[in-house]
Amino acid sequence: MATSVVVARTKIDGLEYLADGAKVVWTDVAQAAAHFDNVREATRAAMRLPSRFRAFAFPVAG
Repeated sequence: MATSVVVARTKIDGLEYLADGAKVVWTDVAQAAAHFDNVREATRAAMRLPSRFRAFAFPVAG
């Protein structure tokens, strides 16, 4: 079961994650991503980004 949720988007070679403490900065490292307590909050953050980013909430373990 997922213990936290991140905001992610796809790219050609994998996923990018919304960086912690940044409005629109992306990172390839999941540990540097902004973690949310639930899918609702992560989805809300993803929907507030410009649509060109096509971001989504992604549950992760740890």
